[in-house]
Amino acid sequence: MTLLEIIEKQKEEQKIKELALSQKITKEEASWRYYKGSVIKSIFETPQFYNMKHVMYLNHEEYRLFKIPFQTGNKRTSAHVEYEEIGGVEYNKATKKERTKESKEHSEQSSLSRTKQKIYNYAFSNDWSNGLFFTITFDPKQVDSFDYDKCYKRLHQFLKNIKDQNPDFKYIFVPEFHKSGRIHFHGIGTNCDRLKLEDSGIKKNGKKIYNVNSKTFRYGFTTVSKIENTQKVSSYITKYITKEMIIATKGKHRYLCSRNLETAEVENIMLDDVENFMKSVELNPKVCNQKKYTNEETGQEITYIKVHRIFYIFIAWRDILNFTN
Repeated sequence: MTLLEIIEKQKEEQKIKELALSQKITKEEASWRYYKGSVIKSIFETPQFYNMKHVMYLNHEEYRLFKIPFQTGNKRTSAHVEYEEIGGVEYNKATKKERTKESKEHSEQSSLSRTKQKIYNYAFSNDWSNGLFFTITFDPKQVDSFDYDKCYKRLHQFLKNIKDQNPDFKYIFVPEFHKSGRIHFHGIGTNCDRLKLEDSGIKKNGKKIYNVNSKTFRYGFTTVSKIENTQKVSSYITKYITKEMIIATKGKHRYLCSRNLETAEVENIMLDDVENFMKSVELNPKVCNQKKYTNEETGQEITYIKVHRIFYIFIAWRDILNFTN
């Protein structure tokens, strides 16, 4: 049961009690009348706007409250503008005007946000607790480690080979560009029991470091460690999505991920009782984290709320105990 469902359940129970008292009927009869009315209302009424986006990940939920509601079905997209590069300078294909610095920075920031959100979604929607954390370094003698396309191709083939041996293999790999220009990849993977690992004889922070068998990966060097905390490793892999990475991979595939990854459940809601919802959040600061963002151009104010599963498990048990007592 989610935080929102708990609040709605409490409201429903209160309304059923009030209906039973006002109509002088039993609680069972009041409950039947209330839910019958709710079903009929849901059939004939379709919400036209939403002021909350509810996103459910594997171990936590996020609620995004919007001060200005959005209309259902409206996609918040801007007009697509195409640019062409001439002599190292970008020009608008339609107007032939030189691209402004502000336009370029806005595009890079938008790409950064979209990519980071995509990786966050994949990472936090899947269980990596029995998986592996990989670091891939390319041998310059085997592949040009300054050439992103070549490195990407070799890594893609390596992951395909693992997938062929382990059909349920799940993975996310993202690049890291060192100051020298050399390319590394970091990744998380699970369900790859047939992958041959060798003990490197090295320990880092008390953890054994392994290497992928050299016959399995022939293009360089690998370090592999067992994942102990799925939440921490999900945060860690997301941090590799940087502005420098976005710029370096412009027009290219920015990461590699398997097609069998779970994704977060997303629901748009028109929340009437915002005040009561926020009270529940503010009363539990240890398990509910929140931050606000204001778009000065549009006036839109967004409140981001992260709720850990322990919160609504506790609330659910508290309500059960109160009911039985």
